[in-house]
Amino acid sequence: MRSGTAPSGLRYAVRRSASSVGWCALSIRCGTRDEAGFRGGIAHFTEHTIFRGTKRKSASVIGSYLDRLGGELNAYTTKEEIVLHATVLKEDLGKAARLLFELATEPTFPDDEIETERGVVLDEIISYKDNPVEDVYDKFEGMLFEGHPLGNPILCTTASVRRITPEDLRRFVRTFFTPDRMAFTVVADIDEKVLEKRVIHLSERVFGAAGHTLSSASLRDPIRAYAPESPSLPETILALSRKSNRCGEV
Repeated sequence: MRSGTAPSGLRYAVRRSASSVGWCALSIRCGTRDEAGFRGGIAHFTEHTIFRGTKRKSASVIGSYLDRLGGELNAYTTKEEIVLHATVLKEDLGKAARLLFELATEPTFPDDEIETERGVVLDEIISYKDNPVEDVYDKFEGMLFEGHPLGNPILCTTASVRRITPEDLRRFVRTFFTPDRMAFTVVADIDEKVLEKRVIHLSERVFGAAGHTLSSASLRDPIRAYAPESPSLPETILALSRKSNRCGEV
């Protein structure tokens, strides 16, 4: 494996595999914990709406861009990061990589597409609340990290998501989607030195050599107990944590 930091500030790691399938991912260090100053749920909503159009591609083109090559494009959000990832044949890896960077650096957030995706996210929040296993975990983390952004739920609430505007999304991307907060990883049956050279070249094409650094918050270490709101549930759901002396900055 080869890893390093491009002149733009983008971190990268590449590894050769024996598979004819290639995989790449762009991780952006901004998740739910970074939503201070924004409406709750904006990180997850950004992940959904970033596929709804760029300066060069419409939502329909983005949706079929890798499908027609037999590939897959997807994303997910955690409390720490947003990850865009793609799986394609190794011959199409360059197209997949360029698409991930285009999504991260050129989203347009058109109004009509945002409203369509807002409905999808609102339905996801409602269905999530109907799942006691997921709901208890959110409540548990809310108490474990009480007073810290890590205690905020990834999906947030329907009320908050309804208030997120396209300009809020653009501001969130401008604030956090910078090369120093990104890491690009590639696994494919291609020489690692060649992969490294291609990643650095792509980074310079997209970002140049400029970047800036934003500091992350520190962690409090509270522990709380959780009493379920619905004791009549037919099953018991338990979440357990313990303090650790190794717990420091997260």
